[in-house]
Amino acid sequence: MKSFIINFAGLVGSWYMIDLTSENSLNSVVAPLLFTAFLISSVLWFIVKFGITQGSGTGGYFGIGDSGNFGGGDGGGSDGGC
Repeated sequence: MKSFIINFAGLVGSWYMIDLTSENSLNSVVAPLLFTAFLISSVLWFIVKFGITQGSGTGGYFGIGDSGNFGGGDGGGSDGGC
């Protein structure tokens, strides 16, 4: 929960500091970069905290099954393996 508060405070603080037309490099360059970093950190926090569940039962990421095959059968069959 502490990391969520830090991320939220960083997002709000850097959002209020952003001024893209400012001559001050802190407001025009650093603040947008900090906001982006806190936004990415917040998204990753949500992914880790709540997880992502996939619809498939036994398949891994990108459709690769437990045996390492990309779905489907083993490639053999009655055609002689041509």
